[in-house]
Amino acid sequence: MTGGDLRSFYIQAQKALYETQLGSAVVLADKSGQQILNTSVAFGQPLPLHGNPDIVQRVFETGEPAVSDIFIGSVLHMPIMVVGVPVLRDGKVQAFLNVNIYPDSFNDILSAQRLPYGWVATIFDSKGTIVTRSRESQRFSGQKPSRDYFDKLMSSGEGTFDAVMKDGESARAAYTSSPVTGWRIAIAIPHAMLAAQFKQRISMLALGIAVLFAIGIAMAGKIGGRIVRAFHALVAPARALGAGEPVHPPAVEIVEAAAVAKAMDDAATLLTERDTALRDALQTLRESQYRSALALKAGGTAVWELDVASRRLLPADDLLFAMLGYPPQELQTMDDWMQLVHKEDRAGMPKLIGDVIEGRRENYWQEMRLRASDGSWRWIMSQAIAAERGPDGRAVRLIGTHTDVTERKLAQEHARQAALHDPLTGLPNRALVFEYGSHLLAAARRNHARGALLFIDLDRFKPINDIYGHETGDRVLQEVARRLSAGTRQEDLVGRLGGDEFVVVLPVLDADRRRAATVAQHLVDSISQPYLIDTLELSLSPSIGISFYPEHASDISALLHAADLAMYQVKQTGRASYQFYTPELDRHADEAHSLEARVRQALQQGGLRLHYQPVVDIRSGRITGAEALVRLCDREGDMVGPDRFIPVAESAGLITELGEWVVAEACRQRGVWREEGLTLSIAVNVSPLQFRQRDFAERLSGILADNGADPCGLEVEVTESAVMDNLDEAIKVLDRIKALGVKVALDDFGTGYSSLSRLTSLPLDKLKVDQSFVRRIESDQASRTVTGAIIALGHSLKLDVIGEGIESEDALRYLQEHGCSLAQGFWFSRPLPADEFAQWCRARQEMHSAPVQVS
Repeated sequence: MTGGDLRSFYIQAQKALYETQLGSAVVLADKSGQQILNTSVAFGQPLPLHGNPDIVQRVFETGEPAVSDIFIGSVLHMPIMVVGVPVLRDGKVQAFLNVNIYPDSFNDILSAQRLPYGWVATIFDSKGTIVTRSRESQRFSGQKPSRDYFDKLMSSGEGTFDAVMKDGESARAAYTSSPVTGWRIAIAIPHAMLAAQFKQRISMLALGIAVLFAIGIAMAGKIGGRIVRAFHALVAPARALGAGEPVHPPAVEIVEAAAVAKAMDDAATLLTERDTALRDALQTLRESQYRSALALKAGGTAVWELDVASRRLLPADDLLFAMLGYPPQELQTMDDWMQLVHKEDRAGMPKLIGDVIEGRRENYWQEMRLRASDGSWRWIMSQAIAAERGPDGRAVRLIGTHTDVTERKLAQEHARQAALHDPLTGLPNRALVFEYGSHLLAAARRNHARGALLFIDLDRFKPINDIYGHETGDRVLQEVARRLSAGTRQEDLVGRLGGDEFVVVLPVLDADRRRAATVAQHLVDSISQPYLIDTLELSLSPSIGISFYPEHASDISALLHAADLAMYQVKQTGRASYQFYTPELDRHADEAHSLEARVRQALQQGGLRLHYQPVVDIRSGRITGAEALVRLCDREGDMVGPDRFIPVAESAGLITELGEWVVAEACRQRGVWREEGLTLSIAVNVSPLQFRQRDFAERLSGILADNGADPCGLEVEVTESAVMDNLDEAIKVLDRIKALGVKVALDDFGTGYSSLSRLTSLPLDKLKVDQSFVRRIESDQASRTVTGAIIALGHSLKLDVIGEGIESEDALRYLQEHGCSLAQGFWFSRPLPADEFAQWCRARQEMHSAPVQVS
């Protein structure tokens, strides 16, 4: 196959796996065992040798399908089994194709057998490895039995022996082998049960033996659903896939299922044959067809016979009609009820029945949907269990059963839906989003379609959980889910990835991006509306990142990653908006990862420095203190500013360690300056994330004690937004800080739109007018008005007011005229390293001929 052929084959194989539920993966390999393609790995990725070269060689040599024992796969490094088929061209084997099956796919087989309590059933592969076990399967799957057990198990085709099981219990084991795969099935009954309960079991088994045949059929149903799909039913679709022909859902063959069911039946029979009375009871009950029919009917199984020549259906009772609600005269022939079969299930049925009639197989098993008289669909397990043949070997009568399994199918579907949906919001969960997204991308590649993925993260949701509790937070999430669903179309997918992260997939878009932008803006507006939860009125907003397929990604993980980067960009630039992904965001992400690594290294190896900017009394010009500003040293010795690496430290969870280093270093430096005769206070910035930690004040106290620092010489600056997010809790933290003797300044004031009534309740020492207002004083009347109002507010609350960002004499004069207390900015000095700052202070001291003030 060429590269293009392989890509097409890869897509076709993925589609076949999804549509037919054949197995877990499709693998293509050459004669040397080198894997050419594996659907568990992204197309084009390098692949190792096949994990089971023996089966590859066997298929190449024989040209026939083959079944492997358990082995460790070379890609996922997990225990697997494979069904391998040859890919033929001109009658010669060109390649090896296999479908992978996990051993745990067989766990349901034995659990469905409903063995008596204490009995243990085990399936072994042809090498004696345990495939599954009805007791503690996960513990023993893939193990070998003891040498004694193994020798007895493999000594003949069937028999019984005394043995000690893997869990140490002494038992009598009966076993038999499957002629198709060489697998063995053993049933063990503990000796203690045989001794204590044997007489009681004779009476209890009477009815069980009466329906033994029905139980065998039920086992075949379960076993066929797994083993057959993994073996015989895989061969035909796998051949079709290898030949490039259409792959249809398999018409399930049950040769192997019958063999395994017979094996378990024989094993049970071998046990019972050891007792003459039980064997006689079995024979008597086998001869009682009437009692068997009653037992089948009681179990919801309808028995039918088909006259092959006339194709007339001869029900043994009225249960067949009662299942579907039809009178007997409407279902008189096989063709009558075949017309009721769902079109998706009908294709393989005539061949299955024909194969049994012609002797190409002994029986069949098939789950199908039949239309009931009220128009609903009922799931029926249809089985042909035997064919009565004439002297010439031709079938004259076919005997089978129909069992209504609708409730089981509905329960399975409900369980599947529950596993794929978020229990809180009812939206598809991460697993379903990935499943749906993968199919969507595959369809887009086939049809040259395009779509979009919106990654949504809620802004300010965590404080709602922290303040009002998780029950309130859950109700908010439920309302967000409702608004997301209401704001999208029926064909769009809305899912919850977890926490406060949601996703919307728009499967069909026009050539431009307008619909994605329209939907995103609509969702921003909708989600930003207030949330009324009992007496509370809560607010939050979404940050939305948008990526497009196939433009930005070829798989769902990459598509989500691209949208996540775009969403993070929204977070960085103001929130409550949306952003399209661009390749430039990947570069920014790489830079962020690099910065994160450098910050980690700097914290460990001393790569951080503090620079200090003076704070000056605006009237006297004397230095009253300094603001400590952290810098990251780069590889060339240049300094990286906090505006670049602080957001990275916050997102990486490093901000607490970084903030504590800043406080400790500022305390240390203040001590050095005091010894040099330079006494002044130092202000440090506190990240909102650090401030919101419940033990922030206690950690601060510990740092002061460790450094022997005077708390009165330290000042912490907290942002307005950090305080206002949870005002009540912030007041408690600020009170504890003030109790230590540390001063508190409210930084960036004027940008958070706080109400004055809330501000008056805060225990503060200083207000800092945000530099964005100060820098526009000369040119913007609104900035002058806001600045004047903040200064007046500070005076009314008896707080010192600091104007920061002063870069001109006019700005300084305006602040001075309006009564601003303190000032800082480039007009006085840029932030300086500790030694340069000390020199600047001494020069300033000499200029003003006055000592440095103690704050």
